[in-house]
Amino acid sequence: MTNHKLMILASCAYGYIGKCQCCEKFNLVFNNQLFIFSEDDLRQFRRMVDDETTIFDAGDLCCNGRTMGMRTPMNNFYLMFTPKELAHFRNMLDDTFVMIEVNKVLQY
Repeated sequence: MTNHKLMILASCAYGYIGKCQCCEKFNLVFNNQLFIFSEDDLRQFRRMVDDETTIFDAGDLCCNGRTMGMRTPMNNFYLMFTPKELAHFRNMLDDTFVMIEVNKVLQY
């Protein structure tokens, strides 16, 4: 396994998003989940989080207060959040895209 060095772009109490300087991939870690995205895929994922048809109120479907669900492109695979976690998740994604743009400006 190669030695990847992440530049952390945004973080919260539940995780972080960092960009690997050697492979240009973005690692999104949230609770016990790890997603690895290209920049385009991360942008598409952010659009999914904003899509009203993707996020739903799951009610008592899950335990631990995770009442908010997010549909994924995979059948029968959902991400579950407490309302507080979902707010942190969205904020972390927003902060990441601000930092992506800041870093692009700083490179010139």
